[in-house]
Amino acid sequence: MRTLESLVVRSTSVRGVLSSQGGVDHALLGLMTNTAERGRLLLDPPLAREAETFDHQALIRVHTKPARQVLVFDDRVAVLPLAAGDLNVGAVLVRSPLALAYGELFELMWSDARTPDGTPGETGLSSRETKVIGLLLDGATDHQVATRLGMSSRTVRAVVAQLQQRYGTRSRMALGFQLARVTN
Repeated sequence: MRTLESLVVRSTSVRGVLSSQGGVDHALLGLMTNTAERGRLLLDPPLAREAETFDHQALIRVHTKPARQVLVFDDRVAVLPLAAGDLNVGAVLVRSPLALAYGELFELMWSDARTPDGTPGETGLSSRETKVIGLLLDGATDHQVATRLGMSSRTVRAVVAQLQQRYGTRSRMALGFQLARVTN
């Protein structure tokens, strides 16, 4: 548990798929729900109900399909339990570049999951991000987007870089595919 605490503290992005299979690990659930805006959790329905009792700031979505637990920290480290549903038995630490695949898998699952109240998940895009992405998808260059929106080209590149980090992509094309999945 100390290793997980250390990873949570040092990471700027914390994502996790947790399941109630094998019982509820209250310490792990508490640790992961207190990651503030850095955290996004996919929980099965029983665990999502349990998480409601916590004072949490992490974004939570509910998955209904069976899934193995995985924790992903900054796409640099993924933690996989040795026993299904129980990190206390032991875990494997997977480092980058293999950890990237678990981050991408998380994003696919996240885009298909629902909010705890049962509605499809929101895209989470700000109005500025939506405008930048819309213009880029229409074929505008960074300079054209900047001119139309009254910002610098550097700001446009920064917005795109932030979105790439958020959605775990390395190219603009991959970001476009990911955004298409999330927004449709």
